Amino acid sequence: MSAAPDVILLRSADEEDPDRYRTACRQAGLRAVCEPVLAFEFPRQGQLRDRLASSDPYAGLIATSPRATAALDRVFSTHDALVDEWTDRLAYAVGPKTAARLRALGLRVRGADTGTADALAAQIIEADPDGPLLFLSGNRRREALPEALRAAAVPFDELVVYETHPRTDLNVPGPEQTPWLVFFSPSGLEAVTHAEGVDVQDHRLAAIGPTTAGALKAEGHVVEAVADEPSPDGLVAALQEAGARVS
Repeated sequence: MSAAPDVILLRSADEEDPDRYRTACRQAGLRAVCEPVLAFEFPRQGQLRDRLASSDPYAGLIATSPRATAALDRVFSTHDALVDEWTDRLAYAVGPKTAARLRALGLRVRGADTGTADALAAQIIEADPDGPLLFLSGNRRREALPEALRAAAVPFDELVVYETHPRTDLNVPGPEQTPWLVFFSPSGLEAVTHAEGVDVQDHRLAAIGPTTAGALKAEGHVVEAVADEPSPDGLVAALQEAGARVS
């Protein structure tokens, strides 16, 4: 993009081009770019392969994020025989995106209609699986789902299959351009705080919702725009209400 951006979206761009948030900004006359704040690693591929190969004890698996499915895909793509061992088992997912990726791997999926870990836990508990579930998690996963399963005596075997780390090599324009920084999670603040050559105070700040805004405010930052709903239209409306410059 030749011109300086008006809005820096601290997130990865949608895999399906064009990105929804950039498109909404462009339609509102705002130049926007995506700058990912997180890096992902998949450090336990061998352990995951061994668990998948020893499939007999498991009634199915749980994946609560697309990154967990990416770890699974890495193993399946190089060990075709493992896919056949899992096609007759259920795969529980949080939300439609993760569910779609599991289906693409040939698995039978439940949970596409759930949007939270609590809702998925309730569905699993109601299903009462006849064996332990292989829970594919990340190093920053929340406690809601495993705590609910433990409370209901639903057995599971957890394996951390991906790790999330803040990037420190962010490409954020300097104070002479003063673009908006839009935060999509508290992790974005962690990344920006530790990134070289980036000063949050040099920018106008926006948040995708109250939780992220609260994290920014707790660190002493002024948040000028907070989306009423976590969507492209919600973000653009908040930016416009706060007086974002239109090209």
